[in-house]
Amino acid sequence: MASAVVAAGLVVLTAGPAHADFATTGTEPAYPYAQPVDANVPKRGCATTLSDPTNASASIPAVQVIYAWHEGYGNRYNDVVEQIAKIVDRMDWSVDESTNYDQHINFSCRTGYDTSTYSGYAHALVIPEKIEGGTIGSEIAADVVADDLAAAGYDNANRRYVVFEDFSEGTAQGHCGQVCVATSDEWDSGTILHELVHLSDADHAKATEVPDTVDVSDVMSSQWDNWNLDQEFNSYYDPSELTARFPNYGLAVNVATTPWFTSPVCCDVGYSNDLLTAEERGIESVAPSGYPASFTLSGGGWMQVTPPGSDAQVSARYFDGRRSLTMNVQSWSEGVLSLTRKPAVTAGQRYKFFARVTTATSGNIKLRLSWYNSSNALISNSDSSTYALNSNWQEYSVSAVAPSGAATARLSVVSPSGQTFAYLLDSLQLNHCNNGKTTDGCRLDGLLPYTY
Repeated sequence: MASAVVAAGLVVLTAGPAHADFATTGTEPAYPYAQPVDANVPKRGCATTLSDPTNASASIPAVQVIYAWHEGYGNRYNDVVEQIAKIVDRMDWSVDESTNYDQHINFSCRTGYDTSTYSGYAHALVIPEKIEGGTIGSEIAADVVADDLAAAGYDNANRRYVVFEDFSEGTAQGHCGQVCVATSDEWDSGTILHELVHLSDADHAKATEVPDTVDVSDVMSSQWDNWNLDQEFNSYYDPSELTARFPNYGLAVNVATTPWFTSPVCCDVGYSNDLLTAEERGIESVAPSGYPASFTLSGGGWMQVTPPGSDAQVSARYFDGRRSLTMNVQSWSEGVLSLTRKPAVTAGQRYKFFARVTTATSGNIKLRLSWYNSSNALISNSDSSTYALNSNWQEYSVSAVAPSGAATARLSVVSPSGQTFAYLLDSLQLNHCNNGKTTDGCRLDGLLPYTY
């Protein structure tokens, strides 16, 4: 995948199939990411319905779905309209499943169809449009499609156009000029959602669910990735924090704030049901070499936001440009690096603390959940095993049931005394284990995909 983005230009994602393969290629419905069990759900319906979709200036901001055809290959609209609608439904499902909060895509439909049937809904949702420009059978730039749409009247600033091409081959693209379009000849929810998210100014997030790899998305989406928009919630992305911004490649955005998405509404019980803030999950607001305001240190050692350095050293950034925290361990005493805030917990319920840690040398740490009562008095500690760190960004965890009387919990990374080394810390999470999807209610270790 290319990783360049231009505010009013192209983002090229991936090569696509030849035209004859359009109806059968793509990775729906099962590979490689989780999908709804019933191919017909979720069927969100239409956020707004217009008699003339080209006259949408007074309508709410929304996504318009276009089937783009050319006379060189003919109009297959009636053959593929339900296939397109199901892919679009899955795009919406991916957005909703990506957070602990209920959020959807606003879709624009047209009147004149019985939306109580799936066929009627699909015909109302997906609009056919003939594209005059471009070279048939070869790559076509998104701006050519955008120009044809604008000439046909699809030129509203409060619309984002998702375009299923049925005549070109080669690329999926996002383009914002006179018209903002997300185009693809690879008919796949991951690919097209990826391009739609680009229209929210999100570049290719250099984020990964597997240590030491890139181009596997965290707050982006691709048909080749195991995760769409971080469906397991094991990063710091949480659209409920609308004031938070998530940096990638120099941009700082929150796609949840884009007007063609609904406002997040509390509360889906997400796969992890994380209890931390964006700042606590991924040290963002303090400049490199500064003191991280959300963390507290006691015992042997000193900490700072990791100084600038090369990506190869994993010093200034981890994942998609976020900063890490450096703990310089001193041997004379146990070092306890903690989140300053103590999130609220409920006695008798299970919680799981995750963190990713790496070191350039060697050293040992353990994770600790410390339980406090309503008077802020320590009740007890729940410690993990002692982990031997290595040069990979490894995720570690500790899980425990909050004891009787527990009202809050402190999250700490503990370095036993007798060591002198430095480790880097990032991607913290406190999982309230009540998701109803796994045996213990916690998200899985090992960053494995899940199924319903």
